[in-house]
Amino acid sequence: MTAAGYRVAPARLDAVAGESGSRAEALASAQSAVAGEKLPAAAFGRVSESAAAAKTFEKTMTELGGKLGSHVSRLRTIQSGLTASAAGYRRADAQVAAMYRALLPEDPLPRAGNPAGVGGAADTGAWARAIAGNRVKVADALTAERARLAALTDAEEIARSRARIKLYEDILANDRQILRFDAGGNGRIAELVGHIEPGTRNVGLFVPGVNTQMSNFDAYAGLGRSLVAADPAGRTAVVVWADGVFPQGPVAQGPDAGYARAMAPDLKHFADDLRGEIASHAGSGVTLTAIGHSYGGATVGLAETHGLDVDRVLHVESAGMGHGVWSPSDLPASQAGVQRFSMTAPLDPIVLAQGNAWGLEWTGIGHGADPDVFPGVTELGTGDDADGSPLWGVSSHNDVLKPGSDSWTNIYRVLTAGGSVAP
Repeated sequence: MTAAGYRVAPARLDAVAGESGSRAEALASAQSAVAGEKLPAAAFGRVSESAAAAKTFEKTMTELGGKLGSHVSRLRTIQSGLTASAAGYRRADAQVAAMYRALLPEDPLPRAGNPAGVGGAADTGAWARAIAGNRVKVADALTAERARLAALTDAEEIARSRARIKLYEDILANDRQILRFDAGGNGRIAELVGHIEPGTRNVGLFVPGVNTQMSNFDAYAGLGRSLVAADPAGRTAVVVWADGVFPQGPVAQGPDAGYARAMAPDLKHFADDLRGEIASHAGSGVTLTAIGHSYGGATVGLAETHGLDVDRVLHVESAGMGHGVWSPSDLPASQAGVQRFSMTAPLDPIVLAQGNAWGLEWTGIGHGADPDVFPGVTELGTGDDADGSPLWGVSSHNDVLKPGSDSWTNIYRVLTAGGSVAP
């Protein structure tokens, strides 16, 4: 409590709710263990008192299980109440903020000179409003996911649910800049890491690949954080874009270009919005680089057929240049000045997809040409992992994104042009 009244910290309410949920899970496990304790009548010896002792034990376990169940129910009620309260406070904050914004002029500061950058205190632009609104959506999703977790029994679903909860809690606790958010299905999300502000010179737009969903988004957001942190001058920002429905399974759905076809126009329009935010908050002289990993490379490639407005494209273990893209003539004139780079580790199974439609392209299968040999593309080596071991084989597909590896260094160099990018 302060002199002015009570001060509520929704993040703290979320933290306590999480603690209550953890305790409830622990007690629920104990309750299950107690319920499973069954002893035969002869467990206490073949004497006349054996059956009575067994009944007493059973009664004790039943009473203990009932008490544990009562505590579990109470803790989950507390958890639900705390989470709902946190969400309510955030919703009220967003509503009050929106009321104040409505009283302000549409653009109270010079568009190229907002010192706060995207989402900052002085920013009243579309993305700032989206970030504020998505905090409310994330808080509501956290409440719903905690309730959903309590009813799950499948181990894999439980793990995914817990990963979502961890992500939502971290977003709220650390004021992460969520630009797009939809918790439905496998989830859709986009996050700005770093700041777009005067002085920003490099902006990356990273698109992940097969198996991307809300529960593993933070692994890709971590790549964005590592790239931004590596720039000591603070001139680099990265948007991690997973605002689409991605294929799940490299064999069952990976060859299908339908997912990329659906995402490509949205990615193009998002890049247009990103260009607008860059112009408004950072001015001219900013380089925008699209980085597509795995299926994300094919998605970026198809977005180029729609006129993706970027300065550079980097294909990382990419599935291809995009369905139907076999030569530069398959790209619109708007893409003529785009610099392109590609890297593929030796014996990464993705080579089976690169440039191979298996004669089925007319059915929607395949992802166009191999980026490594596409005319005008500079091929980069993947080199060694951070421990000095060569990157190759199945594990290299994702290991190329690890900070400290030669491949990560090449990604950073393409993004920042901070030195020569050698093949």
